[in-house]
Amino acid sequence: MRNPYQRKAASSVQKNTAQATDQYKAFVEKIVSEAKVFALYDDGWALCATPTGQQAVAVWQSRSLAQLLVKDNWCRFNVQEINFISFIEQMIPFIQQNDTLLSINLTPEGQNILISGRKFLLDIKSYLYQLYTAQPELFQDQTRLPLPRKIRIHP
Repeated sequence: MRNPYQRKAASSVQKNTAQATDQYKAFVEKIVSEAKVFALYDDGWALCATPTGQQAVAVWQSRSLAQLLVKDNWCRFNVQEINFISFIEQMIPFIQQNDTLLSINLTPEGQNILISGRKFLLDIKSYLYQLYTAQPELFQDQTRLPLPRKIRIHP
């Protein structure tokens, strides 16, 4: 006899994984199209912890999403806009060196997407290559979007 609970759990896990994948893709597309990302800052970037206790730097795709977290422990923090190139060239290598994760679009309920700096760079580079082949004119302004070949995976 089959366990009905096991089937239900498997389908919800698949749905949650697919939903997280869609949210992650939307995040990548949004920060590339806007050429910026948002984080909270107060004498250092806002850090959160993963369920396993590892530190993660919280980033958001919009100012309004980040503003939702400016309360309680983070009430002194201010929402800071980070230029996409600075984020890719400075912040992500720092995250990699310190073995920290990215916490993407953290909600007040504690939901987020956790990803390593290396995986994030690989995904950004891949997306930029796809974008470059389809719309090379977007890369005319080198201060807005970096050419995919200029992104270094290894710090």
